[in-house]
Amino acid sequence: MRPHRIAAVEVVRYPVLRITFDDGLSGEYDLSEAIAQGPIYAPLKNETFFRTVSVGSHGHTFGWNLDVLGEEIDFCPDAARIKIETDLVEELAARYKARRTAAE
Repeated sequence: MRPHRIAAVEVVRYPVLRITFDDGLSGEYDLSEAIAQGPIYAPLKNETFFRTVSVGSHGHTFGWNLDVLGEEIDFCPDAARIKIETDLVEELAARYKARRTAAE
């Protein structure tokens, strides 16, 4: 199985991105916890800078300053995909549970 690649990334609202993968999976990825965690993500506290997010070469990563060696801030697409998939499954499970409860 080949790794999924990122087809597109866009800012939905600060600090949330919409990430679209090459197989069509798309979802929101909230970076508020990462931004609050430490100095490495301090530049992302600037909303204007945050809006400069881009997809890296061949869709293998996404982040900021990807073409500036030593200043790049990048994120793992696999971790983002796992979070997006988990959120989607949890949302579907909640809907299913709500429908079952309403039907009882």
